[in-house]
Amino acid sequence: MPRRREPRPAPALELKTTRLAGIQVILNSAEHAALDTHLTTLFAATPDFFGGEAAVFECGRLPADAASPDWVWLAQELKNRGLNPFAVQNASAELAAAATQAGLLVLNQAAPAPAAAVAAEPEPEAAAQAVAASVPTRIIDKPLRSGQRVYAAGGDIVVLAAVNPGAEVIADGSIHVYAPLKGRALAGARGDTAARIFTTQLEAELVSIAGVYRTFESAPDAAVAGKPAQIRLADASQIVIEPLHPQ
Repeated sequence: MPRRREPRPAPALELKTTRLAGIQVILNSAEHAALDTHLTTLFAATPDFFGGEAAVFECGRLPADAASPDWVWLAQELKNRGLNPFAVQNASAELAAAATQAGLLVLNQAAPAPAAAVAAEPEPEAAAQAVAASVPTRIIDKPLRSGQRVYAAGGDIVVLAAVNPGAEVIADGSIHVYAPLKGRALAGARGDTAARIFTTQLEAELVSIAGVYRTFESAPDAAVAGKPAQIRLADASQIVIEPLHPQ
């Protein structure tokens, strides 16, 4: 009888894009040691990746009785790594009070939402797929240099030349790179968890599907480093990188 796989514990925090208008820092733990360890691991390869992007702490996953994180320390740690946290959301009254004392704004305090309010907002993935159906694929046939960013709003993007280190490819749908992918690729930017990244030569600095990030300390795993590969999400929360043509 096959052994049942135990689910992986959630990381202390996760980063997700929010419609390309900032970064959501999702807190799964308020423990100092756990946060410190995960921050060190997460930013080991790309300490200056975000370049001062705005960030909001999402507290909705923390237990109702969770002790407050050290907001001053946590905000400074993220600033040291290129993020600019300015607010908390979905925080309990106690967490919100501590965040306010640390100089953070409180965007929306945790409270039961009326059913009508919840139903009024369409599911991000469904909305992204509906838009993608009517948008043509964007095609890039020139190499992307460091500092360049291309974005395919509402659909897929195909890149026929190298994505060099420091360049960034973003798509609401999937990303296809028929050349070396050495920079950053962010697919499913508006929440499409079915989006994928394909490349004929994986050497990326960072990849993301629907805001779930994976950075590389030196190079991807040997099975896919420098080879054709695809990147997808498993269980809507875990990045999976595998050979494009499995043996």
